[in-house]
Amino acid sequence: MSMLFSDLRFAARLLGNKPGFAAAAILTLALGIGANALVFTLIDGVYLSDLPYRNASELIDVHATQFGSGDDNVSIPDYLDLHAQVGALADSALYTDASFNLVDAGAAERLQGLRVTPSLFSTLGVGAARGRVFSDDEAAPGHTHVAVLSDSLWRNRFDADPHVLDRTLRLDGEDYRIIGVMPRNFMFPRADIGLYVPFAFSPDQLGDDQRGVNYSSIVARLAPHATLAQVMAQAAAVVRRNVERSGATDSGADSYAHWVESSGFGFGVRPLRDQLSGDNAQDLPMLQIAVALVLLIALANVGNLLLTRLTARQSELAVRTALGASRRALARQLFAEAMLLAAAGAVLGFGCAWLGVKLVAGSGMLPAWAKFTVDYRTLAFTFGITLLAAIGFGLAPALLAARAHPHSVLRDAGRLGGGGRGARRMRATLVIVQLALAVALLAGANLLLRSFAKAAAQSPGFSSTDVLTARLTLPNSKYADGAARTRATRRILDALHRLPGVIDVGATTRLPFAGQNGGLVFRIAGRADDGSLPHAALRSVDEGFFATLQIPVLRGRVFAPADWDTRARNVVVDETFAQKYFPAADAVGQRITLGSSASGDAYTIVGVVGNVKHFDLTERTSRPTFYFNLAALPSDSVFVAVRTRDTSTPFIAALRAAVHAVDAEQPLFDVSTLEQRIHASLTGRRVPLQLLGLFAACALLLAAVGIYGVLAFNVEQRTGEIGLRMAIGAGAARVRRSVLADGTRLVAAGTALGMLGAIAIGFGLRSRLFDVAPIDLLSLVSVAAVLIVTALAACWLPARRAARLDPLVALRHE
Repeated sequence: MSMLFSDLRFAARLLGNKPGFAAAAILTLALGIGANALVFTLIDGVYLSDLPYRNASELIDVHATQFGSGDDNVSIPDYLDLHAQVGALADSALYTDASFNLVDAGAAERLQGLRVTPSLFSTLGVGAARGRVFSDDEAAPGHTHVAVLSDSLWRNRFDADPHVLDRTLRLDGEDYRIIGVMPRNFMFPRADIGLYVPFAFSPDQLGDDQRGVNYSSIVARLAPHATLAQVMAQAAAVVRRNVERSGATDSGADSYAHWVESSGFGFGVRPLRDQLSGDNAQDLPMLQIAVALVLLIALANVGNLLLTRLTARQSELAVRTALGASRRALARQLFAEAMLLAAAGAVLGFGCAWLGVKLVAGSGMLPAWAKFTVDYRTLAFTFGITLLAAIGFGLAPALLAARAHPHSVLRDAGRLGGGGRGARRMRATLVIVQLALAVALLAGANLLLRSFAKAAAQSPGFSSTDVLTARLTLPNSKYADGAARTRATRRILDALHRLPGVIDVGATTRLPFAGQNGGLVFRIAGRADDGSLPHAALRSVDEGFFATLQIPVLRGRVFAPADWDTRARNVVVDETFAQKYFPAADAVGQRITLGSSASGDAYTIVGVVGNVKHFDLTERTSRPTFYFNLAALPSDSVFVAVRTRDTSTPFIAALRAAVHAVDAEQPLFDVSTLEQRIHASLTGRRVPLQLLGLFAACALLLAAVGIYGVLAFNVEQRTGEIGLRMAIGAGAARVRRSVLADGTRLVAAGTALGMLGAIAIGFGLRSRLFDVAPIDLLSLVSVAAVLIVTALAACWLPARRAARLDPLVALRHE
């Protein structure tokens, strides 16, 4: 230990004598180590940290699947079947979003909640920290007015009142009794859920006609020794039994079977953590690979710096060896210097990672429940990569020093032009590696950039400029029927329309890019029942919706005030709907009936409008959609869209005041412009692109510094040779070309090797690209051009310096 401390003290003195060298090495290492610590912290928060449930690895998400669509919610009958018939599940629960209007002391507030079956808490293995959770009796219709609070709601709304139990909450105009408070670290399935209420099933929700009415989710716990494959197999058997049972009945004998076959309906499973993490978190492994490449470039750069310094110190080391120092002692001394540099870089990089975590965690890319803390795991990871870094860039110089023969070094001092062929080859190899890795990272960033630009340029099918949106709910307890909700909605829309600066106002039950969806089966009048169940996305809108969003009318007309007043049974369909169900005829004038029965309510198609993207600008196919008159098909949840050039805070306050004047207990929430909603939908593409672009820029800078350092050192080592050549007649241009030729060979080798890596990265990013091929010639050429220009610019400075040498000064240097 005394020898170690002695080596470290000596290394610190040596590095202190070369502050420029030490600063360059430490900053380079801080960049590589800090970037890796940052991404590891993100991965740790999402994938490695403990979830607040008992044996969380046993928890899974069960969802519906269909051909050509992503994961879907499930219906109540499907949940009951799976809960009772899948033996591979030890327990399961059904849950669905439920927000509430909370009125307290005259102020209306919106609370995010969840309707859950009582089995949720046993499935998750978590009980209440105060009070209790629901009993099965409290999930029966008419007995559901109890609530369990989240810890954050209890602390923020009730000031952590220890006597909160049995207090009353006024939710949607009805009284709910508080029976429990969850533990402080509990969240499910999102961090914004403030309270939980029982999910009661009415008799109507239990029938087979509710299959396909998918708006809920299932969380389940695997039985001991059960696997995901067994759950999948048993869930598929449940679907087969339902098909056989449906085929044995008289009414609708083939409908369910045909729908299952034609839609590919089934069930999928995945670990609960994957479902909670969201799609954007899948980009974290890609970013970890990117920062690993940045670290390799940083190590190559620092390794070159150390080799350069070693060459300058060869005479000193040879003298020390001749005086009795062992090769092992010299290698240990050089390695101590590497460790000291790595430790300093790690400390600085750790601070950079802490700042980066704060920025990325608030970007919206990752789930809000994840806790991103620079803790002992990050410290352990940072220590590990610091040790590897020290070995990576410190081992080569130490080995070279140990293998050097002192008499040869002293004999050839001043004549080897850079420490011998081995050292020159190693420096050149490190530069080529840096350039190759920089090309690969730049190519990946460029592919994502082009993909993002193409995605952002896609038209959503409407005009999002100057449109402010918000949401309101009309609870059944206060508005008992559709007519009452219709009247209240009309009063609110009229009040908003009278505000100064308002151009248009519209209402819809499903706003684009608001994360809402819903659909319904229907029949086409006059067509024979072939056993199929056509399905379309359902939106109820008022007559101002299409004008407010400027959705184009292709044929016929959209709703008029008379449709609202008379609650006319008219429907407007989109272009996809018309082309799919009326390919050889005009959809306008056709009639449809809602539900699986041909005797349902009939609606007349009065117009066809353009397709609208509702979730993602990169949607390649549009789901058939029909729009119903909001007065004829009302809802208790409505989005309002206001076209106005004023989206300031005072105007939003005026909106709230207008709604409050109509209904003092009605909060206006989820206020955002349409452009902000579209912007948020691109977060999963934008944030990884920004990070990868930053890492690629760092890689390019490091590679340029690396090639500059090698050529500048070569020029310095060859000063005598260059002076001699110039003294016997070599011109400045020839000397400059010679140095540039050395750099060009390195650039060419690095670029060629990097292109292979770029192609590999392109195929690795294939699933994340939109309208861009993995092998994109434009991207490869542009990346190669950027690298070559940058690298040659780094080569030019040493070349110019060599060309300006005074031969007399150079020969005196020799």
